[in-house]
Amino acid sequence: MFRNRHVKRITGVLLIAGLLLLSAPLVLNAASRVNSKSVVTNNIHDNDYTQRKRVANCYVCDNGNGTFSRVENMGDIILIESYNSSLVLRTQQFIAMELPKFGGFWSSASYNYVLFGQDNTICNDGVEVMRLVRYDKAWNRLNSTSLYGCNTAIPFYGSNTDFSEYGDTVYVRCGHMTYDGHQAPLTFVSRNSDAALIQVQCDVNNANGAFEESAATFIEVSDGSVTTLDHVLNSPHAVISGRYNAAAGGAFVSYCNTATALALPGPAGSYTPGTSIGGYEVSSQYRLVFGVTNPYDQSSPNRNIFISAIPKNSDSGDQVRIAYATGYAYGDMPSAMTPYVVKLNMDQFVVIWENKNGAAETETVNWVFVNGSGQLTSSVYSMTGCLSDCQPILFKGKIVWYTTNAAKCTMYSFSAVNSSVAPSRESRAAIVNNGKDYSKVYDFAYYINRYPDMRVLYGNDPAGALRHFVNNGMAEGRQASENFNPIVYKNNYADLRNAFGNDWKQYYLHFINYGYAEGRNARR
Repeated sequence: MFRNRHVKRITGVLLIAGLLLLSAPLVLNAASRVNSKSVVTNNIHDNDYTQRKRVANCYVCDNGNGTFSRVENMGDIILIESYNSSLVLRTQQFIAMELPKFGGFWSSASYNYVLFGQDNTICNDGVEVMRLVRYDKAWNRLNSTSLYGCNTAIPFYGSNTDFSEYGDTVYVRCGHMTYDGHQAPLTFVSRNSDAALIQVQCDVNNANGAFEESAATFIEVSDGSVTTLDHVLNSPHAVISGRYNAAAGGAFVSYCNTATALALPGPAGSYTPGTSIGGYEVSSQYRLVFGVTNPYDQSSPNRNIFISAIPKNSDSGDQVRIAYATGYAYGDMPSAMTPYVVKLNMDQFVVIWENKNGAAETETVNWVFVNGSGQLTSSVYSMTGCLSDCQPILFKGKIVWYTTNAAKCTMYSFSAVNSSVAPSRESRAAIVNNGKDYSKVYDFAYYINRYPDMRVLYGNDPAGALRHFVNNGMAEGRQASENFNPIVYKNNYADLRNAFGNDWKQYYLHFINYGYAEGRNARR
Protein backbone atom coordinates (compact mmCIF):
# COMPACT_ATOMS: atom_id res chain seq x y z
CA MET A 1 0.00 0.00 0.00
CA PHE A 2 2.68 2.49 0.97
CA ARG A 3 5.11 4.02 -1.46
CA ASN A 4 8.59 4.92 -0.29
CA ARG A 5 8.66 8.59 -1.24
CA HIS A 6 12.27 9.34 -0.39
CA VAL A 7 15.27 7.09 -1.01
CA LYS A 8 18.72 8.57 -0.48
CA ARG A 9 22.01 8.02 1.31
CA ILE A 10 22.35 9.76 4.66
CA THR A 11 25.80 10.93 5.66
CA GLY A 12 26.02 12.09 9.27
CA VAL A 13 28.81 14.31 10.53
CA LEU A 14 28.67 15.72 14.04
CA LEU A 15 29.67 19.36 13.84
CA ILE A 16 29.45 22.17 16.37
CA ALA A 17 30.05 25.18 14.18
CA GLY A 18 31.69 28.52 14.87
CA LEU A 19 28.56 30.65 14.85
CA LEU A 20 28.17 34.39 14.64
CA LEU A 21 27.85 34.65 18.39
CA LEU A 22 31.32 33.89 19.68
CA SER A 23 30.25 31.70 22.57
CA ALA A 24 29.63 28.01 21.88
CA PRO A 25 26.01 26.97 21.25
CA LEU A 26 24.04 26.15 24.37
CA VAL A 27 22.02 22.97 24.90
CA LEU A 28 18.70 23.52 26.67
CA ASN A 29 15.96 21.06 27.63
CA ALA A 30 16.22 19.12 24.38
CA ALA A 31 14.82 15.62 23.94
CA SER A 32 14.19 12.96 21.33
CA ARG A 33 12.26 9.70 21.34
CA VAL A 34 12.33 6.85 18.84
CA ASN A 35 8.91 5.26 18.25
CA SER A 36 9.44 1.78 16.85
CA LYS A 37 5.74 1.14 16.18
CA SER A 38 5.32 4.19 13.95
CA VAL A 39 4.92 3.83 10.20
CA VAL A 40 8.26 4.98 8.79
CA THR A 41 9.37 6.58 5.54
CA ASN A 42 12.47 8.69 4.89
CA ASN A 43 12.14 12.43 5.33
CA ILE A 44 15.40 13.20 7.13
CA HIS A 45 17.09 16.48 6.01
CA ASP A 46 14.26 17.11 3.52
CA ASN A 47 14.07 20.84 4.25
CA ASP A 48 17.30 21.45 2.32
CA TYR A 49 16.01 23.60 -0.53
CA THR A 50 18.62 25.14 -2.81
CA GLN A 51 16.04 27.37 -4.46
CA ARG A 52 12.50 26.09 -5.06
CA LYS A 53 10.44 25.13 -2.05
CA ARG A 54 8.03 22.23 -2.54
CA VAL A 55 4.87 20.89 -0.99
CA ALA A 56 5.81 19.14 2.27
CA ASN A 57 4.62 15.60 2.87
CA CYS A 58 5.10 15.59 6.67
CA TYR A 59 3.39 17.64 9.41
CA VAL A 60 2.60 17.82 13.11
CA CYS A 61 -0.42 19.57 14.62
CA ASP A 62 -1.81 20.34 18.08
CA ASN A 63 -5.09 18.48 18.62
CA GLY A 64 -6.21 20.84 21.36
CA ASN A 65 -6.75 18.02 23.89
CA GLY A 66 -3.23 17.54 25.24
CA THR A 67 -2.10 15.42 22.30
CA PHE A 68 -0.54 16.19 18.94
CA SER A 69 -0.66 14.34 15.64
CA ARG A 70 1.76 13.35 12.94
CA VAL A 71 0.14 13.79 9.51
CA GLU A 72 1.97 12.38 6.49
CA ASN A 73 1.22 11.90 2.83
CA MET A 74 2.12 8.29 2.05
CA GLY A 75 1.51 8.61 -1.70
CA ASP A 76 -1.82 6.76 -1.92
CA ILE A 77 -3.21 7.37 1.57
CA ILE A 78 -2.69 9.82 4.43
CA LEU A 79 -1.35 8.58 7.75
CA ILE A 80 -2.44 10.14 11.06
CA GLU A 81 -0.70 9.16 14.31
CA SER A 82 -1.48 10.79 17.65
CA TYR A 83 1.11 11.24 20.43
CA ASN A 84 0.90 12.31 24.05
CA SER A 85 2.97 15.07 25.65
CA SER A 86 5.75 12.55 26.42
CA LEU A 87 6.12 11.91 22.65
CA VAL A 88 4.66 8.40 22.98
CA LEU A 89 2.56 6.98 20.13
CA ARG A 90 -1.14 6.50 21.07
CA THR A 91 -3.23 5.79 17.94
CA GLN A 92 -2.99 5.34 14.17
CA GLN A 93 -5.58 5.97 11.48
CA PHE A 94 -5.72 6.69 7.74
CA ILE A 95 -7.81 8.90 5.45
CA ALA A 96 -8.28 8.38 1.75
CA MET A 97 -6.87 10.56 -1.03
CA GLU A 98 -9.88 12.28 -2.64
CA LEU A 99 -7.91 13.35 -5.74
CA PRO A 100 -4.62 11.84 -6.98
CA LYS A 101 -2.30 14.68 -5.90
CA PHE A 102 -1.51 15.85 -2.38
CA GLY A 103 -1.33 19.64 -2.10
CA GLY A 104 -0.65 20.20 1.59
CA PHE A 105 -2.04 20.09 5.13
CA TRP A 106 -2.72 22.77 7.71
CA SER A 107 -4.31 22.83 11.16
CA SER A 108 -6.05 25.75 12.88
CA ALA A 109 -7.76 25.92 16.27
CA SER A 110 -11.01 24.48 14.88
CA TYR A 111 -10.20 22.71 11.62
CA ASN A 112 -7.81 20.35 9.90
CA TYR A 113 -7.43 21.15 6.20
CA VAL A 114 -6.14 18.84 3.45
CA LEU A 115 -5.69 20.06 -0.11
CA PHE A 116 -5.99 17.57 -2.99
CA GLY A 117 -5.61 18.09 -6.74
CA GLN A 118 -5.23 16.52 -10.17
CA ASP A 119 -3.55 17.45 -13.44
CA ASN A 120 -5.50 19.16 -16.20
CA THR A 121 -3.07 18.97 -19.12
CA ILE A 122 -5.94 19.24 -21.63
CA CYS A 123 -6.70 22.67 -20.11
CA ASN A 124 -10.41 21.94 -19.65
CA ASP A 125 -12.31 24.40 -17.45
CA GLY A 126 -14.61 21.57 -16.38
CA VAL A 127 -11.85 19.60 -14.62
CA GLU A 128 -11.70 19.78 -10.82
CA VAL A 129 -8.08 20.81 -10.31
CA MET A 130 -8.15 21.32 -6.52
CA ARG A 131 -10.31 20.29 -3.59
CA LEU A 132 -9.92 21.71 -0.09
CA VAL A 133 -11.37 19.28 2.46
CA ARG A 134 -12.21 20.37 6.02
CA TYR A 135 -12.17 18.03 8.99
CA ASP A 136 -12.84 18.70 12.64
CA LYS A 137 -10.02 18.14 15.14
CA ALA A 138 -11.09 14.48 15.54
CA TRP A 139 -10.76 14.00 11.74
CA ASN A 140 -14.48 13.81 10.96
CA ARG A 141 -15.02 15.13 7.43
CA LEU A 142 -17.11 18.33 7.43
CA ASN A 143 -17.25 19.76 3.89
CA SER A 144 -15.11 20.63 0.88
CA THR A 145 -14.46 23.45 -1.60
CA SER A 146 -13.70 22.60 -5.24
CA LEU A 147 -11.85 24.63 -7.87
CA TYR A 148 -12.51 23.89 -11.56
CA GLY A 149 -10.20 24.90 -14.40
CA CYS A 150 -8.76 28.02 -12.83
CA ASN A 151 -6.12 28.41 -15.57
CA THR A 152 -4.38 25.38 -14.04
CA ALA A 153 -2.71 22.67 -16.10
CA ILE A 154 -0.69 21.27 -13.18
CA PRO A 155 -1.58 22.08 -9.57
CA PHE A 156 1.03 22.51 -6.81
CA TYR A 157 3.74 23.05 -9.42
CA GLY A 158 7.09 24.72 -8.69
CA SER A 159 6.40 25.90 -5.15
CA ASN A 160 5.00 25.10 -1.72
CA THR A 161 1.48 25.57 -0.33
CA ASP A 162 0.64 27.97 2.49
CA PHE A 163 -2.56 28.52 4.50
CA SER A 164 -3.87 31.27 6.76
CA GLU A 165 -7.21 31.80 8.51
CA TYR A 166 -9.22 34.86 9.49
CA GLY A 167 -12.63 34.52 11.15
CA ASP A 168 -14.76 32.18 9.04
CA THR A 169 -12.44 32.33 6.02
CA VAL A 170 -9.36 30.39 5.00
CA TYR A 171 -6.82 31.62 2.44
CA VAL A 172 -4.70 29.16 0.41
CA ARG A 173 -1.72 30.09 -1.76
CA CYS A 174 0.14 27.49 -3.83
CA GLY A 175 2.12 27.08 -7.02
CA HIS A 176 0.57 26.02 -10.32
CA MET A 177 1.38 25.77 -14.02
CA THR A 178 -0.99 27.87 -16.13
CA TYR A 179 -2.63 26.85 -19.38
CA ASP A 180 0.10 28.65 -21.35
CA GLY A 181 2.93 26.97 -19.46
CA HIS A 182 3.89 29.63 -16.90
CA GLN A 183 4.57 28.93 -13.24
CA ALA A 184 3.00 31.32 -10.73
CA PRO A 185 1.17 31.37 -7.41
CA LEU A 186 -2.56 30.65 -7.30
CA THR A 187 -4.55 32.04 -4.37
CA PHE A 188 -8.11 31.34 -3.30
CA VAL A 189 -10.28 32.20 -0.32
CA SER A 190 -13.11 30.03 0.99
CA ARG A 191 -15.69 30.28 3.77
CA ASN A 192 -15.47 27.53 6.37
CA SER A 193 -19.09 27.37 7.49
CA ASP A 194 -20.62 26.59 4.07
CA ALA A 195 -17.48 25.83 1.97
CA ALA A 196 -18.32 28.68 -0.44
CA LEU A 197 -15.55 29.70 -2.82
CA ILE A 198 -15.26 33.47 -2.41
CA GLN A 199 -12.50 34.33 -4.87
CA VAL A 200 -9.66 32.86 -6.95
CA GLN A 201 -6.57 34.63 -8.33
CA CYS A 202 -5.15 32.30 -10.98
CA ASP A 203 -3.56 34.54 -13.63
CA VAL A 204 0.01 35.83 -13.86
CA ASN A 205 -0.35 39.49 -12.90
CA ASN A 206 2.38 41.38 -11.04
CA ALA A 207 0.00 44.22 -10.15
CA ASN A 208 -2.16 41.70 -8.31
CA GLY A 209 0.81 40.01 -6.64
CA ALA A 210 0.85 36.85 -8.82
CA PHE A 211 4.46 36.75 -10.02
CA GLU A 212 5.78 34.49 -12.74
CA GLU A 213 8.32 31.93 -11.47
CA SER A 214 7.69 32.04 -7.73
CA ALA A 215 10.05 29.53 -6.08
CA ALA A 216 8.36 29.90 -2.69
CA THR A 217 5.07 31.51 -1.75
CA PHE A 218 3.35 32.42 1.53
CA ILE A 219 0.20 34.21 2.68
CA GLU A 220 -0.73 35.74 6.04
CA VAL A 221 -4.13 37.15 7.08
CA SER A 222 -4.31 36.43 10.81
CA ASP A 223 -3.93 40.10 11.80
CA GLY A 224 -6.79 41.26 9.57
CA SER A 225 -4.68 42.41 6.61
CA VAL A 226 -3.75 40.37 3.53
CA THR A 227 -0.03 40.11 2.83
CA THR A 228 2.03 37.65 0.80
CA LEU A 229 5.66 36.71 0.31
CA ASP A 230 7.20 35.33 -2.90
CA HIS A 231 10.71 34.29 -3.95
CA VAL A 232 10.50 35.62 -7.51
CA LEU A 233 12.97 34.22 -10.03
CA ASN A 234 11.72 36.27 -12.97
CA SER A 235 10.81 39.94 -12.65
CA PRO A 236 11.17 41.52 -10.17
CA HIS A 237 14.17 39.31 -9.38
CA ALA A 238 13.88 39.47 -5.59
CA VAL A 239 12.10 38.21 -2.50
CA ILE A 240 8.93 40.31 -2.59
CA SER A 241 6.30 41.01 0.04
CA GLY A 242 2.86 42.01 -1.26
CA ARG A 243 0.37 44.09 0.73
CA TYR A 244 -3.23 44.16 -0.55
CA ASN A 245 -5.62 47.07 -0.09
CA ALA A 246 -8.51 44.77 0.84
CA ALA A 247 -8.98 43.65 4.45
CA ALA A 248 -9.00 39.97 5.36
CA GLY A 249 -12.31 38.10 5.58
CA GLY A 250 -13.45 38.25 1.98
CA ALA A 251 -12.31 38.93 -1.59
CA PHE A 252 -8.73 40.16 -1.60
CA VAL A 253 -7.55 40.79 -5.18
CA SER A 254 -7.06 44.49 -5.60
CA TYR A 255 -3.95 46.53 -6.24
CA CYS A 256 -0.99 44.95 -4.47
CA ASN A 257 1.70 47.18 -2.96
CA THR A 258 5.11 45.50 -2.94
CA ALA A 259 8.30 45.78 -0.93
CA THR A 260 11.63 44.06 -1.58
CA ALA A 261 12.62 41.89 1.37
CA LEU A 262 15.84 40.69 -0.27
CA ALA A 263 17.37 41.65 -3.62
CA LEU A 264 18.74 38.74 -5.66
CA PRO A 265 21.92 38.93 -7.76
CA GLY A 266 21.88 38.65 -11.52
CA PRO A 267 19.21 39.37 -14.13
CA ALA A 268 15.64 38.10 -14.05
CA GLY A 269 15.46 34.38 -14.61
CA SER A 270 19.03 33.71 -13.49
CA TYR A 271 19.75 30.81 -11.18
CA THR A 272 20.39 31.81 -7.56
CA PRO A 273 21.13 28.55 -5.73
CA GLY A 274 22.28 30.30 -2.56
CA THR A 275 18.86 31.63 -1.60
CA SER A 276 15.81 29.82 -0.27
CA ILE A 277 12.95 30.98 1.94
CA GLY A 278 11.92 29.06 5.04
CA GLY A 279 9.05 31.07 6.48
CA TYR A 280 6.98 34.25 6.62
CA GLU A 281 5.22 35.68 9.69
CA VAL A 282 3.73 38.96 10.92
CA SER A 283 4.43 40.60 14.27
CA SER A 284 2.68 43.58 15.82
CA GLN A 285 4.70 46.01 13.68
CA TYR A 286 6.58 44.06 10.99
CA ARG A 287 6.32 41.51 8.23
CA LEU A 288 9.16 39.07 8.86
CA VAL A 289 10.92 36.92 6.26
CA PHE A 290 13.15 34.01 7.32
CA GLY A 291 15.54 32.42 4.86
CA VAL A 292 19.08 31.54 3.89
CA THR A 293 21.33 33.25 1.35
CA ASN A 294 24.92 33.76 0.36
CA PRO A 295 26.36 37.27 -0.12
CA TYR A 296 24.74 39.48 -2.74
CA ASP A 297 28.07 39.86 -4.54
CA GLN A 298 28.48 36.04 -4.60
CA SER A 299 31.88 36.40 -2.88
CA SER A 300 31.22 33.33 -0.75
CA PRO A 301 29.43 30.02 -1.36
CA ASN A 302 28.52 29.79 2.31
CA ARG A 303 24.83 30.32 3.08
CA ASN A 304 23.72 32.30 6.13
CA ILE A 305 20.41 32.62 7.99
CA PHE A 306 18.81 36.03 7.47
CA ILE A 307 15.73 37.75 8.90
CA SER A 308 14.23 40.57 6.86
CA ALA A 309 11.89 42.98 8.69
CA ILE A 310 9.43 45.04 6.62
CA PRO A 311 7.26 47.67 8.39
CA LYS A 312 3.65 46.52 8.19
CA ASN A 313 2.26 49.65 6.59
CA SER A 314 5.24 50.71 4.50
CA ASP A 315 6.48 49.55 1.15
CA SER A 316 9.67 51.59 1.08
CA GLY A 317 12.80 49.56 0.54
CA ASP A 318 14.72 52.08 2.64
CA GLN A 319 12.84 50.90 5.75
CA VAL A 320 13.51 47.18 5.29
CA ARG A 321 16.06 45.84 7.78
CA ILE A 322 18.05 42.63 7.44
CA ALA A 323 19.74 40.81 10.32
CA TYR A 324 21.84 37.65 10.16
CA ALA A 325 21.78 34.80 12.66
CA THR A 326 24.98 33.19 11.34
CA GLY A 327 28.25 34.54 9.99
CA TYR A 328 29.77 31.74 7.93
CA ALA A 329 32.36 33.13 5.50
CA TYR A 330 34.34 31.74 2.60
CA GLY A 331 36.61 28.94 3.74
CA ASP A 332 34.62 28.15 6.87
CA MET A 333 33.37 24.60 7.03
CA PRO A 334 29.67 25.14 7.87
CA SER A 335 26.95 26.50 5.64
CA ALA A 336 23.35 26.93 6.76
CA MET A 337 20.37 25.04 5.36
CA THR A 338 16.85 26.41 4.85
CA PRO A 339 15.44 27.44 8.26
CA TYR A 340 12.07 26.98 9.90
CA VAL A 341 10.31 29.62 11.98
CA VAL A 342 7.81 29.00 14.80
CA LYS A 343 5.64 31.86 16.07
CA LEU A 344 5.48 31.81 19.88
CA ASN A 345 3.38 34.95 20.22
CA MET A 346 2.86 38.19 18.30
CA ASP A 347 6.37 39.43 19.04
CA GLN A 348 8.47 36.34 19.73
CA PHE A 349 9.67 33.73 17.27
CA VAL A 350 12.21 30.92 17.16
CA VAL A 351 14.31 30.20 14.04
CA ILE A 352 15.56 26.61 13.60
CA TRP A 353 18.10 25.26 11.12
CA GLU A 354 20.71 22.63 10.33
CA ASN A 355 24.14 23.17 8.82
CA LYS A 356 26.02 21.43 6.04
CA ASN A 357 29.70 20.57 6.01
CA GLY A 358 30.40 20.72 2.29
CA ALA A 359 27.86 18.32 0.75
CA ALA A 360 27.34 16.36 3.97
CA GLU A 361 24.42 16.97 6.29
CA THR A 362 25.31 17.39 9.95
CA GLU A 363 23.54 15.87 12.91
CA THR A 364 23.09 19.18 14.78
CA VAL A 365 19.96 21.31 15.08
CA ASN A 366 20.49 24.99 15.92
CA TRP A 367 17.97 27.60 17.03
CA VAL A 368 17.83 31.22 18.10
CA PHE A 369 15.06 33.46 19.45
CA VAL A 370 13.98 36.56 17.53
CA ASN A 371 11.74 39.47 18.56
CA GLY A 372 8.97 41.16 16.60
CA SER A 373 11.45 43.54 14.99
CA GLY A 374 13.50 40.68 13.55
CA GLN A 375 16.36 41.10 16.03
CA LEU A 376 18.10 38.23 17.80
CA THR A 377 17.26 38.01 21.50
CA SER A 378 19.26 34.94 22.54
CA SER A 379 22.43 33.02 22.07
CA VAL A 380 22.40 30.26 19.46
CA TYR A 381 21.30 26.97 21.03
CA SER A 382 22.19 23.54 19.71
CA MET A 383 21.17 19.90 20.11
CA THR A 384 22.10 16.62 18.49
CA GLY A 385 19.44 15.70 15.95
CA CYS A 386 18.04 16.38 12.49
CA LEU A 387 15.30 18.28 10.73
CA SER A 388 13.01 17.04 7.97
CA ASP A 389 10.27 18.50 5.79
CA CYS A 390 8.07 18.59 8.92
CA GLN A 391 7.40 22.17 10.03
CA PRO A 392 8.00 22.31 13.83
CA ILE A 393 5.13 23.57 16.01
CA LEU A 394 4.62 24.99 19.49
CA PHE A 395 3.04 22.33 21.71
CA LYS A 396 2.62 22.68 25.50
CA GLY A 397 5.62 24.99 25.89
CA LYS A 398 7.90 22.97 23.60
CA ILE A 399 8.94 23.05 19.97
CA VAL A 400 8.06 19.66 18.45
CA TRP A 401 8.78 17.96 15.10
CA TYR A 402 9.74 14.53 13.80
CA THR A 403 12.02 12.76 11.35
CA THR A 404 11.76 9.35 9.71
CA ASN A 405 14.77 7.39 8.56
CA ALA A 406 13.77 4.00 7.12
CA ALA A 407 13.89 1.99 10.34
CA LYS A 408 12.74 4.57 12.85
CA CYS A 409 10.52 7.55 13.50
CA THR A 410 12.11 10.03 15.92
CA MET A 411 10.15 12.72 17.76
CA TYR A 412 12.17 15.78 18.83
CA SER A 413 11.44 18.62 21.21
CA PHE A 414 13.14 21.50 22.98
CA SER A 415 11.90 24.15 25.39
CA ALA A 416 10.24 27.21 23.84
CA VAL A 417 11.52 29.33 26.73
CA ASN A 418 14.32 31.76 25.93
CA SER A 419 16.68 31.33 28.88
CA SER A 420 19.47 33.56 27.57
CA VAL A 421 20.44 36.27 30.03
CA ALA A 422 19.70 39.68 28.58
CA PRO A 423 22.84 41.77 27.98
CA SER A 424 23.74 43.63 31.15
CA ARG A 425 24.28 47.35 31.31
CA GLU A 426 28.02 46.71 31.64
CA SER A 427 28.21 44.40 28.63
CA ARG A 428 26.21 46.86 26.53
CA ALA A 429 28.75 49.52 27.49
CA ALA A 430 31.41 47.32 25.94
CA ILE A 431 29.84 47.50 22.46
CA VAL A 432 28.03 50.90 22.39
CA ASN A 433 29.84 54.25 22.21
CA ASN A 434 28.00 57.57 21.95
CA GLY A 435 24.84 55.69 21.05
CA LYS A 436 26.42 53.70 18.17
CA ASP A 437 26.53 49.90 18.32
CA TYR A 438 29.92 48.50 17.24
CA SER A 439 29.12 44.82 17.85
CA LYS A 440 29.37 43.95 14.14
CA VAL A 441 33.09 44.84 14.14
CA TYR A 442 34.10 44.76 17.80
CA ASP A 443 34.34 42.20 20.58
CA PHE A 444 36.01 43.15 23.86
CA ALA A 445 37.53 39.72 24.60
CA TYR A 446 38.89 39.38 21.06
CA TYR A 447 40.41 42.89 21.12
CA ILE A 448 42.29 42.57 24.39
CA ASN A 449 43.47 39.02 23.65
CA ARG A 450 44.76 39.96 20.19
CA TYR A 451 46.73 43.01 21.36
CA PRO A 452 48.91 42.76 24.50
CA ASP A 453 48.95 46.54 24.98
CA MET A 454 45.16 46.55 25.08
CA ARG A 455 45.13 43.70 27.58
CA VAL A 456 47.51 45.59 29.89
CA LEU A 457 45.71 48.93 29.61
CA TYR A 458 42.06 47.85 29.40
CA GLY A 459 41.86 44.25 30.58
CA ASN A 460 39.45 45.25 33.33
CA ASP A 461 37.94 48.26 31.56
CA PRO A 462 35.55 47.23 28.73
CA ALA A 463 34.29 50.77 28.20
CA GLY A 464 37.85 52.11 28.01
CA ALA A 465 38.84 49.44 25.48
CA LEU A 466 35.90 50.40 23.26
CA ARG A 467 36.81 54.09 23.50
CA HIS A 468 40.31 53.25 22.36
CA PHE A 469 38.97 51.19 19.46
CA VAL A 470 36.64 53.98 18.30
CA ASN A 471 39.13 56.82 18.76
CA ASN A 472 42.34 55.05 17.71
CA GLY A 473 42.00 51.35 16.86
CA MET A 474 39.85 51.73 13.76
CA ALA A 475 42.11 54.40 12.27
CA GLU A 476 45.08 52.08 12.90
CA GLY A 477 43.30 49.18 11.17
CA ARG A 478 43.25 46.98 14.28
CA GLN A 479 41.08 43.90 14.00
CA ALA A 480 38.66 43.71 16.93
CA SER A 481 36.35 40.86 15.92
CA GLU A 482 36.62 37.44 14.34
CA ASN A 483 33.83 38.52 11.98
CA PHE A 484 35.53 41.65 10.59
CA ASN A 485 39.04 41.80 9.18
CA PRO A 486 39.61 45.29 7.71
CA ILE A 487 42.39 44.10 5.37
CA VAL A 488 40.17 41.36 3.95
CA TYR A 489 37.27 43.79 3.57
CA LYS A 490 39.44 46.26 1.69
CA ASN A 491 40.98 43.61 -0.57
CA ASN A 492 37.64 42.00 -1.40
CA TYR A 493 35.91 45.10 -2.77
CA ALA A 494 37.29 47.45 -5.42
CA ASP A 495 34.43 49.92 -4.94
CA LEU A 496 35.44 50.39 -1.30
CA ARG A 497 39.14 50.72 -2.15
CA ASN A 498 38.28 53.39 -4.70
CA ALA A 499 36.13 55.25 -2.19
CA PHE A 500 38.21 54.97 0.99
CA GLY A 501 41.79 54.28 -0.05
CA ASN A 502 43.78 53.81 3.18
CA ASP A 503 41.24 55.47 5.46
CA TRP A 504 40.75 52.39 7.63
CA LYS A 505 38.01 53.83 9.81
CA GLN A 506 35.69 54.18 6.82
CA TYR A 507 35.83 50.44 6.13
CA TYR A 508 34.58 49.69 9.65
CA LEU A 509 31.78 52.26 9.38
CA HIS A 510 30.74 51.05 5.94
CA PHE A 511 30.45 47.46 7.18
CA ILE A 512 28.39 48.55 10.21
CA ASN A 513 26.06 50.77 8.19
CA TYR A 514 25.80 48.86 4.90
CA GLY A 515 28.13 45.92 4.32
CA TYR A 516 26.77 43.62 7.02
CA ALA A 517 23.19 43.95 5.74
CA GLU A 518 24.42 43.40 2.18
CA GLY A 519 26.09 40.15 3.24
CA ARG A 520 29.57 41.35 2.25
CA ASN A 521 32.45 39.08 3.20
CA ALA A 522 34.85 40.59 5.75
CA ARG A 523 36.42 37.41 7.07
CA ARG A 524 38.33 35.74 4.22
